[in-house]
This record gives sequence, structure tokens and C-alpha cells, in this order.
Amino acid sequence: MAKKNAKKPVPKDEKRQPDSEPSNGNKSSNRQRLVIRIEDGDSDFLRVLPFGLSKPMRSLTVRGQSARKTRLERVVRKLYPFLQKLEGAALGNDQSIIGSMPMADALKNDRAIERCIKVFEVAWQLDLLVIVSPQGKKIGTGKRTAPTGPCGMSVAEAEQIYVDRAVNAIFANNKEALQRLPAEVRSLDTLPRLRILSAMSAVALGELRMRLGARFNAIMTDAISENWLNAVTHLKAFQIRALGETFGPATSEILEWSAQYMYAFTQAFTVQEQIRDLGLELRLLTTPEALDAIASWEVRDVTERVNEELRKRGRKTVETQQYETDISVFRTMLGGDFPTLIRQPAPTIRSFGNLLRNIRQMPAGQPRTDIIEQVKTFCDRYLSYMTADALQALDISTEIEPDDTAGPTIPEIVGIMNGIWGKPGLGRIFFEQHLQRKDGVAALRGLLDDYRDMVKRGSIQRKQDIATIIISSSVLDRAISRYISA
Repeated sequence: MAKKNAKKPVPKDEKRQPDSEPSNGNKSSNRQRLVIRIEDGDSDFLRVLPFGLSKPMRSLTVRGQSARKTRLERVVRKLYPFLQKLEGAALGNDQSIIGSMPMADALKNDRAIERCIKVFEVAWQLDLLVIVSPQGKKIGTGKRTAPTGPCGMSVAEAEQIYVDRAVNAIFANNKEALQRLPAEVRSLDTLPRLRILSAMSAVALGELRMRLGARFNAIMTDAISENWLNAVTHLKAFQIRALGETFGPATSEILEWSAQYMYAFTQAFTVQEQIRDLGLELRLLTTPEALDAIASWEVRDVTERVNEELRKRGRKTVETQQYETDISVFRTMLGGDFPTLIRQPAPTIRSFGNLLRNIRQMPAGQPRTDIIEQVKTFCDRYLSYMTADALQALDISTEIEPDDTAGPTIPEIVGIMNGIWGKPGLGRIFFEQHLQRKDGVAALRGLLDDYRDMVKRGSIQRKQDIATIIISSSVLDRAISRYISA
């Protein structure tokens, strides 16, 4: 008599672990768990083979990476509906991402992939999901790198495949930028930050990575705020390149900038010469307003002038645009006093830029030379004594010629300062002590008001030597008399 067809034997562990079972062994429990069995990675052909053939054939399908990926895809097809149900039960329809999304669409959506992995992790940690080893035994959540039976990969390897898929989806419209990222920043935790970085210019991102070096990975951690990261995506390649050339290894200082300061930097400078000419004095500009103020200083395209000089020398002309900045002009003009100017409040920095712009419009000659010397004198002798309140009291005009509607010009200010410095019983003490307090600033403001009033009444001419008037007479002593020592 012919034998009946033998049934395929089932491993003992798989007998105890059907596809779905109560998580606590109580059949009345509503909390079900899913068991991912070894054969869940099998093809349809492999599933119908007798046990004696299926086992050795299965061992062949987990040897190559491509074959393991194919088995993983089959596992994911079984797993996905379970993850959808868990997400819906935990978060409801309002916060659902994958709830009604077909799996084919989910695998193209970075946020859906991220949600799937996170739901999977929660389910595994809570024992709602069982994954077995090649021997059919349950794999504990602490063994993320152990090979699994269904696909031959570890859980960590399998997740990384889908993390990489999510990263590729994030950078689908900026693939060149993705190539500039180090492989180690591609992880589940960094996906939100990679979404932000995907908006950044590929060239700028490459420069940022190069200039930050080993510190680049810090921007992918909670050590750096997402607001800062959003701001840094506005960086232009020339800006970070100029920073790197100026700061060298200290470029990582930008990680300490506030998000507001970083954004202001990205918006302020329009050419690399501004950053290079400013140099390390950039550190002295401590507010977004100061950055904006110094960026308002004039920039001139001098490419043709440079090329004309090169042609005269028989040298090759430059192809990239060349710029000259008033930052460089002031640095040359003031020398060691340049940092003192850069430390001033934003309104002062801006006004000096406007003043230099007006000076440049003057014809070459002695008047222009004289006012440049007055600017240098003010910065050299008096600027370091000026507080923000004192500068506001001075109300320095950026005009060259006296204007009844504007504050005193630089020559007038220098005259007043020289007069206070040279007046017997006043001098250095007023600048070092009294001017640093509100009462001293009020006295300075009073002196300036008296001067303006006398000019308006015609008692003093604006072209007169104001320093001599203050030193040798008492006509402007009203506001400062209390500070004049016997």
C-alpha cells in the first residue's frame, strides 16, 4: 500500500510561536503579538518545497547581501500591516502617517520610513513583536547585531537599509549635497536634522564639513540647536570658505554662535573680501546688528582696474570678480585703532561707514586729507573712552560740511574733545571717570547743546577753533563747571 505524503515537520520553537498569539499566554488577552518566523523570508517556491530540500535551499538564500535584502523585503511585507495597526492604536488617525498609506508609497516617503522603524522598535521593546534567530529561538532586544532567521541580517543592519532609503528620499532633489555627508551621520536619530541640511547648497555643505573637520558631526546632535542648523543652511560657499581661510582650525568657533548671529552672518556679507578684510576682528562684532552695520560699509567692484594693472605688467588677467571694501580702507587708515572702532555699538559702526562714503566723494586735496586726519585723531585719542551713551550724546554727523539740521561734524567733535582734554581742571580725569557715568554723559550732552545754541544765535561760528574757545574761556562751561577742579 502506498505511503501517505509526509507532512513537513515544524521546528519546536515555531510550534510554540504561531504568527499571532497573546503576549502573556492568556487567550482572552486583547494584546496580540506578531511572530516573524524563519520561513517569512522564503519565496513562494521555497515554501512549497519538502522540508528536506527547503532547509538547505534557505541556507543559500542568506549568503549574499542581495539575497538577504530580498528576504528582508518579504519580511517587511508581512510586518507593515502590523505596524499600521499599532500606530493607529497608539496615536489615532490624527497623528497617523502610515495608517492608510500603501506600503509601496511608504517606502518612498522618508517620514513614513522613520515612523515604521520607530513603531517597530517600540513593538519589539514591549514584546509585541518576536523575531527569531536562525535556530528558531527568540532574539532579545539587547542583541541588535545578532543575525536573524528570516533574512540573515541583524536588526541593526536591516534598519540601516531603510534609514539609508529614507536619507536618499530626503536628498532626492539635492543628491550632490548627500555626497558631501559622512556616512556616520546617516542614522534614525539624525533624520530630522538631515531634512534641515537637505536645503543647503551642496558646495556650501562640502565647505562646512571640510572647515569643521571632526567637529562636523556635532551639528547632528542635540549639542547644537535646530534653530542654529536652520540658520546655517543659509550659508554661502564663499562665506564658509572665507571663514575657514581666516580662522583656520578655529573655524569650529561658529558652533558657539547663536542662531540669530549665524543667520545675520549669512545675510550680511555679500563678497568674500568683506570677511577676509575683517579678519579675526569678526570676533569683536558680538551682535547681529553690528554684523549688519559693518556689512553696510561700501564694497566696490575693482575687477577691471585690477586687470588693467595686470595687462600693463604683461600678466594674465583674473576671471573672478575682485572687490575692494571700506573695511580694508578703515583697517589701513586706523591701524591699531581699527579694533576699537569694531567694538563700538552698531549705530556708530554704521555711521562711520557712511562718513567714509561721504569722504570718498570729496575731491582729492587738502580738505579731504584734513578730515581723514580728524577721523584718525578721534579714533586714536577718544574713541576708547566712549560708552554707548556718550556716543549717542555726541550725535556725530556723517556729513562733511556743517548742517543746521544735523549733529556736529567730525572736525567739530574733535575740537570739542580737544577742548575738554586741554581745559585746566578737566582733562583726562573727565574722560576716564566722569564720562563713564550717566552724569558725565549728561554734562557732555549739555555742552553740545550749548554749542549748538550759540551757533544758531551766531555767537560762535562753526568754522572757529572750538578747542581754543573751550580751553581759554568760560562761554561753554555751564554744563561742565561742576567737574572743573580748582
